[in-house]
Amino acid sequence: MNKFKATILIIIFFFLGILIDRAFLYYEQGERNKLLLMEQQALKEDYEYLIKKFEKVEEELKFRMIMDSLIHDSITVKDSNSIKLTNN
Repeated sequence: MNKFKATILIIIFFFLGILIDRAFLYYEQGERNKLLLMEQQALKEDYEYLIKKFEKVEEELKFRMIMDSLIHDSITVKDSNSIKLTNN
């Protein structure tokens, strides 16, 4: 084999090695991306659960505030009625 053919073969094997290296690198990155997407989906589900739980707590707090307001108003009305009755 002459020197020119040997040089061409070396260049071809060099580029083939680069292509194989890139292929393995892209495969590994793809696998890491799959894992990251799975973790991201799990975090998304956790956040959605927490948001729903927060909304329920917020609704309950509003309900309790309304109930406290009604109870406070009824106590105030009873007190004002009792004061009117004692004055008569």
